[in-house]
Amino acid sequence: MNKAPLYTRDFLLHCFSYLIMAVSFYFLLPTLPTFVTDVLGEDADKVGYIIGIYALSALLIRPISGYLFDKYGRRNLFLFAMFLYAIIMASYGLAASFGFLLFLRLLNGGIWGVVTTGGGTITSDIVPETRRGEGIGIFGLSMTLSMAVGPLIGLQILKNTGSYQVLFITAGILCFIAVCMSFFVNHPKVSNRKNKLEWANVFEPNVVKVSMIMLFLALPFAGVMSFITLYAKELSIENTGLFFLIYAAGVSIIRPLTGKMMDKSGPGFVMGLSFTGTVCGLILLSQSTALTGFLIAAFVLGFGNGIVMPTLQTMVINMVRPQKRGVATSTFFSAIDLGIGIGAFLLGNIAEIFSLSQMYLFCALSTLVPMTLFYGITLKDYTKKIKVLNAKTHA
Repeated sequence: MNKAPLYTRDFLLHCFSYLIMAVSFYFLLPTLPTFVTDVLGEDADKVGYIIGIYALSALLIRPISGYLFDKYGRRNLFLFAMFLYAIIMASYGLAASFGFLLFLRLLNGGIWGVVTTGGGTITSDIVPETRRGEGIGIFGLSMTLSMAVGPLIGLQILKNTGSYQVLFITAGILCFIAVCMSFFVNHPKVSNRKNKLEWANVFEPNVVKVSMIMLFLALPFAGVMSFITLYAKELSIENTGLFFLIYAAGVSIIRPLTGKMMDKSGPGFVMGLSFTGTVCGLILLSQSTALTGFLIAAFVLGFGNGIVMPTLQTMVINMVRPQKRGVATSTFFSAIDLGIGIGAFLLGNIAEIFSLSQMYLFCALSTLVPMTLFYGITLKDYTKKIKVLNAKTHA
């Protein structure tokens, strides 16, 4: 029996446009912390605020964006959000104070919430149902590859030009290219104009238990992404971009394999690999004293984290009807935003009181909470709801 085609023109265009946009996003990940401390003259603990407000802004907009994607369809809203995102990215050079930078991050986070909700929803529409885990995993590589090359290119631009202005304008130009590519994607026409703006259409309760696992796992991710540049400085490691490159290598190796395993055998085994890799990677990171240990930790973390999002996102999509994918995706990504927002604020204070090394050790211990919840509650809930949905679909 022939497999349904996955690598269609629309799927590839969607992935590549999202990749280019995400590269611009990762330009700022290792460079904004130094922009805050070196250019704006703020203390290191303020770095957590620029990450946290971005995530919380995305969190606030996601529920309504999921509703709009389900009610009015995907194409126009997605393209408009991508266009606004490009404008805001190019505007970072106007930030002459920390207050204005926070304002830009607030706007940027909100638009990011719309773009990522739309990107995930459109992916679930495009890929064949029988290859959904594989398709979402491959799409997730767009973010992974951008995580590898984005920081490296961003740091190189800064090194060669010494100008944050050039960095920000380049990020904006890349986003405009992504908009042009996305324009040629034939977005599936999935909409329900009868949807009313009510709680049931902005929040999907069926996926809460899966989303809660993502929330807890986003907390250590916030610690890694927010403070890894400062931690590298503390360890006298000059090229932070290597961390992201090796991290992305770990993700790229494991993600295509786990997507297929998810489609064939379900999420139990692959999430076990994820929890193991994440805990071990965080412990290794907390004990790193030089470049070798730092990069080994990056690879193990990439191996663990590379499984999480596509596996849990596939679970979420599998639990709802096509007309509810927008709100289900927004509920899921809201959990990520909340976890990153809480994590950035909380972990920044832990690092200030104790140390960055001890903060990463705390992150490792905190991962035991979602692991217990997943195998104790979430997996059973998922299996039960899948059976009910399949019974209704084929009735």
